[in-house]
Amino acid sequence: MTNTEAPKSGDDAKEFVFFISSGADVAAQRDLFEAMVRTTDNQFRQRRDQSRPFTLVVDRWENDAGRRTTAMNELFVRRACNAHAIVVLLANEIRLGTKEEIEGVLKETGVQVSVIWMDKPENSRRYAALKRYLRERGPRVAYVKTGPPGSDKAICAMVGVITAALADLTHTERREELFSEERYR
Repeated sequence: MTNTEAPKSGDDAKEFVFFISSGADVAAQRDLFEAMVRTTDNQFRQRRDQSRPFTLVVDRWENDAGRRTTAMNELFVRRACNAHAIVVLLANEIRLGTKEEIEGVLKETGVQVSVIWMDKPENSRRYAALKRYLRERGPRVAYVKTGPPGSDKAICAMVGVITAALADLTHTERREELFSEERYR
């Protein structure tokens, strides 16, 4: 288990993994998203229906110790492909590593990519290429353009991603699809 609290004895909880893809310019937003997921997981851990055992975890690239390799992002792409939800947090730009993770997920899996684009009003005109990139990825990339990092709209968008995952997890058929062995073939 990657959460701090281990499941109770006999608990067959499955991990639902949110992979966060983003640049260093939104580290505070990654921390906030992870705290929101941890809080949600703790509430469900305490109050959940035992017939629906799951735990929510966040996978972040910064949790890896630094390694000397020319293919570090390949590891992150593989981890993103194995996650249940890909959450892309953007502020100023979309960097190469984030693009590689998005493209890898779109090529290898059926997982939805959720992009929270935290636009700064003074920079709005500079983002035509980013908007085009997101739009060209089609319906598997759901993106919402919010206010700047830390704004109410940005925070609400993060809550929206978490609640969408909870809706899937509490829907029997969708939960079975999420944890099916077929998903990994």
